[in-house]
Amino acid sequence: MSKIKFSIEKPGEVTLEIFNLIGLKIDELPAGHLEVGDHTVFWKPKYNLSGSVLNYRIELNKQVIKENMFIVR
Repeated sequence: MSKIKFSIEKPGEVTLEIFNLIGLKIDELPAGHLEVGDHTVFWKPKYNLSGSVLNYRIELNKQVIKENMFIVR
């Protein structure tokens, strides 16, 4: 299970998408309506992705945050 932490400055609907390195979306997590502050989303891959580098994209009120994550076993 992976832990994704982020902060938001304005409340709103949040969507979290996870992509592989070639840009193929492998999962989407609707986090729902979140308030201002620090948040943590837990994600469990549907497949064995050990040793993978993935990208995630968080969208909130037309603001986009993009980051990388490493899956280790």
